[in-house]
Amino acid sequence: MANLVGNSLFTGAISGLNSNYLLMLNGSSEGLSLNDIINHKSDNNTFNNVNQTFRSYLMSNFNQIDTDGDGKITTQDVTNYSNKLQTQGMTYAELSQLCSTNNGTMSSLLDTVLSNFNEIDSNHDGRVTQSEINAYRINEEIKDVKDKYKRIDPTKMSMFVETDVKDDTSETTKTDKVLS
Repeated sequence: MANLVGNSLFTGAISGLNSNYLLMLNGSSEGLSLNDIINHKSDNNTFNNVNQTFRSYLMSNFNQIDTDGDGKITTQDVTNYSNKLQTQGMTYAELSQLCSTNNGTMSSLLDTVLSNFNEIDSNHDGRVTQSEINAYRINEEIKDVKDKYKRIDPTKMSMFVETDVKDDTSETTKTDKVLS
């Protein structure tokens, strides 16, 4: 099983979102309009450094991120959105978009989380949090240990007990008696 640590998945997604936003912002303090994101051009070749997955995510989730509705995603909007993702968790779609690499591949951690999304989402709110991922990892480790070291069922055991038995000649002899 992949080493499931929810912090690494969330940290990667949120830092990727923030750093790619800052690359596209390119020093402007006014924020990014949807048109700025769609037609992103850069004089100093930062466009090549922008992860297209994050750029696509910003385009498709523009209205959710632009919470004040001013038509621009500002640094404060991205900070608020990042905090929301950190505290409320991420949906299957958000994980798929924010955590896959630029070439579309997934890490083993992401693959495990997506494959077991419904089981990890213990409160069934459609989002997984770092805590839920970490709890799932611990539960899986417990299952692995239990499978590896299966308990011995004492009801399926036989015991030999040594008892003293008197015979007709009043001599004590030792006999093994089987208890089961």
